[in-house]
Amino acid sequence: MQFKIISSIIIALVAVILLFAIVQMYSTESTTSMICKLHKNVIRHIPLPGYANQPLPDGCSEDPIEERIEIKEMTNSELSHYIVKCWKKAKQGMYGKKLECYELYAKKTTEHINESTVTATFNSEQCDFISNNWLDIENESYSCGTENKIMWKMTETIENKTTIILKYNPLAHWVEVI
Repeated sequence: MQFKIISSIIIALVAVILLFAIVQMYSTESTTSMICKLHKNVIRHIPLPGYANQPLPDGCSEDPIEERIEIKEMTNSELSHYIVKCWKKAKQGMYGKKLECYELYAKKTTEHINESTVTATFNSEQCDFISNNWLDIENESYSCGTENKIMWKMTETIENKTTIILKYNPLAHWVEVI
């Protein structure tokens, strides 16, 4: 009787693994996402021997992590570059969790850096990608896109030896500059 139960469990596990292998070969991006979630939340917790454990499938990625970067000479274009990268990490506002993208340490600044000067460095493609049509600190509108997707909470101009934190807020769907 026990042999029959154990063999049934083994056959079921092999069938599930084969099913995932077949689905993964023919999967689209949406089914890949479903497979990733299933793998992360179910399959990796099944106690299988080492040779039977499957690595995270291709196309699946772990959650993004915060990066700490020291920038020797901070410029407006450098900061705008990291804001765009944070928006990309946040899947253009579709990432469902709070995300701390970057902690930037500006060792030295070579320009006057604040919300209006950084937004002024955005070209039309960047404004279409992540718009900033409202300058939060100056409390005035700006012609960069149609929405306010960059929230500035840093009231002072960025100077030498300043730490800048870039976060993604999933409730408001914007990047915060703190």
